[in-house]
Amino acid sequence: MKQKNKYQPVKTLLALSLASLLAACGGSDTATTEKKDDTTVTIDTAGRLAIAEKDSKNLILRDLDSHVTEATHQLDNAGAGLYASPNGRYVVATQRAQDLVQFVDGGIWQEDHVNHLHDYKQGSKLMTWKLAGSRPTHYDVQVGKQAAIFFDGDSAVTPIKNSSVRLITDASIASGAVAAGFDLNFSIHGFAEPIDNKILSVSRAADASDTLPTHVQLYQRNGNTYTLDRQLATRCNGMHGSFTAGKFTAVGCMDGVMLIEHTGPNTVSDKKILTPIRIGTLMGHVKAPEQFIAIGSEGAAPAPVTTRFYAIAGTNASATAITVTGWENGTVQRASGFDRSGNRFYILDNKGNLSILQRQGTTWSNVSRIVGLIPSMPTAAPWPAISANGAKDEIYFTDPVARQLVHFNTATASVSARRDLSFVPATALWVGISR
Repeated sequence: MKQKNKYQPVKTLLALSLASLLAACGGSDTATTEKKDDTTVTIDTAGRLAIAEKDSKNLILRDLDSHVTEATHQLDNAGAGLYASPNGRYVVATQRAQDLVQFVDGGIWQEDHVNHLHDYKQGSKLMTWKLAGSRPTHYDVQVGKQAAIFFDGDSAVTPIKNSSVRLITDASIASGAVAAGFDLNFSIHGFAEPIDNKILSVSRAADASDTLPTHVQLYQRNGNTYTLDRQLATRCNGMHGSFTAGKFTAVGCMDGVMLIEHTGPNTVSDKKILTPIRIGTLMGHVKAPEQFIAIGSEGAAPAPVTTRFYAIAGTNASATAITVTGWENGTVQRASGFDRSGNRFYILDNKGNLSILQRQGTTWSNVSRIVGLIPSMPTAAPWPAISANGAKDEIYFTDPVARQLVHFNTATASVSARRDLSFVPATALWVGISR
């Protein structure tokens, strides 16, 4: 007998809650923009870097053209996670423990005026609109279009706070409203990958061995809400981490990667790619469609733990181990990320050394290793953070011990500057106009 899926969302409550939220916030995802003209305006700007100060509510915006602090904004809480809005204008500051998301206008953006593009550069500002929800944890973005915030909910309180998903765009942030969303009838540590009018989210089987998801569910958008389409067949125990690049979404599993192909506007297919260790993080880049880097840990304390990397190719449905030069047993990554091209991947290890990998088709090769990029690594969090400039050939590393911002030129593979900060940096995020 076919059993009823107990994880389906409560649609009546969903419709009411979303209608109330949208009405309260103005009910529109169309932003009020500045008066348009017929003149093309291009601003040569490196953008701004948002840096959260350790153990502080301060969010510092550094102007990367003048290399000075443009503004300091006070968030409601310390310890915020920082993410870029879909078009790179806003800082999305998630405050998980306080059930809150805030937004900061970075002040640099581009508008499409139909017959030309128009760049703007103004002062940054803290937005008055705030988004409340239980435990905002995962942020998944379809670059240039939309992003979904997955609220984990809280099963440790009475009554239980269920998980939910809220969709935002740059326009909806400007107007102070979510674009769409839905509520679940359970609490779970999950994700929500938005792809056009679809969202991939999570559920957990009754026989799961832990509290993590086991299955992916496909939702279809209907106006400002979503309807459950179906649960995908592939089981992915210990599910954690996801990324969408091109027509594929990759999801981390206990025994490998779940690969989901978007075969049509409303359809997907799914399969499993096996790896010898659990995958907990998936990374990718908008300019490298169908390519991913899967990251997992080999070993468990008190034995040495080593970070391992795998190249995931969507079209080939393959996982290939990446050998990093000088990566000995017990080496752990502290920060990693792509440059703006999506063709180079940077890994900072626990000894402060930087490894640079170059993508060749579906494989990655070592091109450089810089010893002591961060001369003195911290012994506890916050670890150094990495953020790539979308307009210039630079990436940035925070140095919490030296209280510095390290500018790294990706064209020459060398440090271009070490700039002193007057505070201990925690997390960092670039915002501006990507080129």
